[in-house]
Amino acid sequence: MISIRPTVAEHAFYVFGRSIHPELFSIYRSRTIERSKYSAKIDITSDGHMITFNSRSVVMTEVVCSAHQLLPQKRRIVGANLKGKGMEQIEGKLGVSYHAQFELEHVSTEMFWMVHNQLQSSQCENELVHSFDSSGRIAFGAVSFMHVEELDRQLSIQAFHTFPDDCSIVKSTTTFCAS
Repeated sequence: MISIRPTVAEHAFYVFGRSIHPELFSIYRSRTIERSKYSAKIDITSDGHMITFNSRSVVMTEVVCSAHQLLPQKRRIVGANLKGKGMEQIEGKLGVSYHAQFELEHVSTEMFWMVHNQLQSSQCENELVHSFDSSGRIAFGAVSFMHVEELDRQLSIQAFHTFPDDCSIVKSTTTFCAS
């Protein structure tokens, strides 16, 4: 299966107060976490990533994907184009808090290749990594990397998505806390 990601200019950041059907994306890497206070599913998708967090009756889903992706409008809490830096915070929704910072960074070619190669070569147990196929312009494709830290009441995820055609990196840090 060919896995080429849309360009960085087409990407957006979304948060929903519901789950999103996984059939909307091709999923390349996935991890499920079960804790006493929450469960979560973390996916590297065809466009970026999807994190679904469940605690008691609260479901929240963070999605980084193409702005052209057909997503539901119902219970969409956040929708932001990925340009520059952004931050989102949702406090105390039935005992769940959510904090996220995201950034689109255009870097020098040297910096891009250094970061890209480090992400691609990672082999830690608490990380998800996927190397995409080339878009055709450059000999190799993008990389998606997600570092996961799970505690009994808290889930933190750092995500990096590289875009070789633009020497760009989308970075996000997300924390869910369950009471």
